[in-house]
Amino acid sequence: MAKSTQDSYIAVLFLVVPFLVLPPAIRCSGDLNRHRLFVQADRTLSSISNQLIAQATELVDNVVEDLLVLDSQNTILMGYLDSFDAFTAVSGNRTQEKLDTFYGVVGDYLDSDTTGDPLRLSRIETQLIALCLQRNGFDRWKRTVQQRTNQLQKFLNKKLRKHLDTLDNEDRVAVERRWKRTTARGGTRRLKKLREFVQWLGKFRD
Repeated sequence: MAKSTQDSYIAVLFLVVPFLVLPPAIRCSGDLNRHRLFVQADRTLSSISNQLIAQATELVDNVVEDLLVLDSQNTILMGYLDSFDAFTAVSGNRTQEKLDTFYGVVGDYLDSDTTGDPLRLSRIETQLIALCLQRNGFDRWKRTVQQRTNQLQKFLNKKLRKHLDTLDNEDRVAVERRWKRTTARGGTRRLKKLREFVQWLGKFRD
């Protein structure tokens, strides 16, 4: 009888052990998928940022030349030139800081409609700056930002849908909520919000 009871316990253990091991295995698989998604998204984001910085630097060089020709003694224009200097002074490999600095320099124009009329602006200095940006292809650069940001968002959305299937319900809800906030309109510029989401995803549940 003891032998039979022992055999029964062993049989039960063989049945139960796989179920005890299974959740960590699923979790491990989910973590691996999350890491792969983070690496892919981070590389894509870095590539986009590097390309945009190269284009922005060329744009800045041309605008600075224009502003110096227009009026090198005007205090507002000189202040603008100082901001451009701050952008070019940031180390080339610090892509996030460099882009954020450039956004700070031309924030008014990034937040305005691409097809907006610069002559609507009140101060003559602001009009001159807007015209210089427009003449040197700022609107084209801005559309490039929008296009590549859209591509990145679609890439993340597609990969994220597959990744969510590997998560338990609690983690799935947390990621979905964060992604919904990231893709909502308004607030911080979209490229920055996507970068923050990718960084958050890389640290999620670590």
